[in-house]
Amino acid sequence: MQCIICDGPAERGEVEAAHVAVVQCPRCGEFEISDAARKVLANWEPYARLQALRYAQTNALPGRRPSLHGIA
Repeated sequence: MQCIICDGPAERGEVEAAHVAVVQCPRCGEFEISDAARKVLANWEPYARLQALRYAQTNALPGRRPSLHGIA
């Protein structure tokens, strides 16, 4: 699989819901992304995608993985 954030190689982690993928990227780390957010981020520039991930990482609760959902 390809990381939606950096376009590098990544692995798909264990899925918790049908519409959510867990991405394990050596460069970006582990995060969740919904199908809807994946479609939106695909049209963004790489820097904007990285900023969205950094925002999710900053706001993730302790012990939880960052999640990218509800991006408009």
